[in-house]
Amino acid sequence: MAKVPKYRKHSTRDKAFVEIDKGRHYFPGAFNSPESLSAYADFVKKLARTDTKTDTPPLDLRSTRGDNVPIRMLTARFLAWAKTKFVKNGRSTGTYERFRDSIVPPLLEKFGDLSTSKFGPVDLRDIRKEFVKRGLCRNEVNDRTSRVKRIFSWGVGEELVPESVAGALQYVSQLDKGETTARETAPIKAVPDAVIDATLKFLPPTVDDMVDTQRLTGCRPSEICNLRWCDIDQSDDIWIYTPWEHKTEHKRKPRRIAVRPAAQLILERYRHRPAEEFVFSPRETVRIISERKRIARKTPVQPSQVKRGEKAAKRPPKHNEKYSTRAYELAIDRAALRAGVPAWSPNQIRHAFATETENSVDKETARILLGHSHQSTTEIYLDENIEKVKEAARRIEKKSKKMKDGKS
Repeated sequence: MAKVPKYRKHSTRDKAFVEIDKGRHYFPGAFNSPESLSAYADFVKKLARTDTKTDTPPLDLRSTRGDNVPIRMLTARFLAWAKTKFVKNGRSTGTYERFRDSIVPPLLEKFGDLSTSKFGPVDLRDIRKEFVKRGLCRNEVNDRTSRVKRIFSWGVGEELVPESVAGALQYVSQLDKGETTARETAPIKAVPDAVIDATLKFLPPTVDDMVDTQRLTGCRPSEICNLRWCDIDQSDDIWIYTPWEHKTEHKRKPRRIAVRPAAQLILERYRHRPAEEFVFSPRETVRIISERKRIARKTPVQPSQVKRGEKAAKRPPKHNEKYSTRAYELAIDRAALRAGVPAWSPNQIRHAFATETENSVDKETARILLGHSHQSTTEIYLDENIEKVKEAARRIEKKSKKMKDGKS
C-alpha cells in the first residue's frame, strides 16, 4: 500500500509541504495553521480517491493502524471530518471553529510530531497547564481538555489511535474549584428589571423591542435574532413561534415559543416586514433613525441630499439581513455603559424569565416555557429566592420551638 506523505515544514520558510512524485506540494497558510492542516487533510483524501481509480495500491490512511500516526495527522483528519459533521443549515457551527482555532493549535505546538500511541495522561495534563497559562477560566480549561479527549476517542474509530490510549485519557479528571490557579467565573444570574429598564432608554430602535420581546417570551438570544413572521402561528390568542434554527435541533427536538398578547403588540409594529425576512433587522433600525432625524430636522433639505436619497433608494436591498447574537450583545453592552448600570448580557434575560415564572406559577411551567426536556436543566436558570429561604428557616424555627415547649 502507498504510504501517506508526511506533513513537513520548510527549513527556512514558515510553510508546510509534502514530498510526492519526486517533487514538493506546498499548502496555503503557515505551518501548523488550521488553513494548512485542513488543506493537508483534503490533499490526503484526494490522493486516496485517486489511487482507487488507478492500478496503484490504495493509499493506506490508517498508516499501520495507529502505531506510527503522528498527532498532526490525527488532528488534520479530525478537522476534515468535523468540518462536515458540525454543520447547521449549510454553515459551520461554533463547535468546529472551537476545535480549529483553540483546541488543535496548542496540541500541535507541543505534540505535533509525537505518535498517537505515545500520547498519555501526563501529556494531556501538560496541554491542560497550557490552557491555564493562557488565562482561561477553570470551566473553559475543563471544556477544552474534554475536547482533546474527544479527538483521540474519534481517532480510535478511524484506527488512528490505539484504544488503550483513548481509554487512559478518560482517567484525567476535571479540575475542581481550589485545585488550580485558573480563575473562577461567577454564575449567570437574572438581570433585575430596574437594570433592563435603565438600559432600554439608550438602546437603538428595534433592539429595545428585541429586549422587551425576549423578556416576555423567555427565548434565547439567537431565537429573537432569527424571528420571522413565517415562523409564527397566529391562529390562536397565544401565538406559537417555531424557530427555523435553534440550539437543540440536531437532537430533533422541536422548539415552541409562546408569544403572549403583550409581546404580540410589540411585533405588530413590524407587521410591514416581509414574511420570509427577519423581523428585527439592522436596516430597519437605520430606517427608523433616519425617519426620526427627518422629522426633527429644522433646516431645508438640499437638492444634493435629495439626489443621494434617490440613488440609495434604487439600490437593491440586502435580503434576510439580521442582527447576530454578538451585535445584539454589543448593543446592550454600550447602552448599559451609557446608562451607568452594571454590564449584562441577553442570556440573563432568560434567567430572569425563568425565575419570575417559577415564582409566579411553578417550576413545571417554567420548564415548559423555556423548552427544557428535564427539570434539572431548568434549575440552572432559577435564581435562589431569598424570601423562600427565610420562610423555610421560619418553618424550622417554629417547629423547633413547638418541640421545646412540648418537652417543657
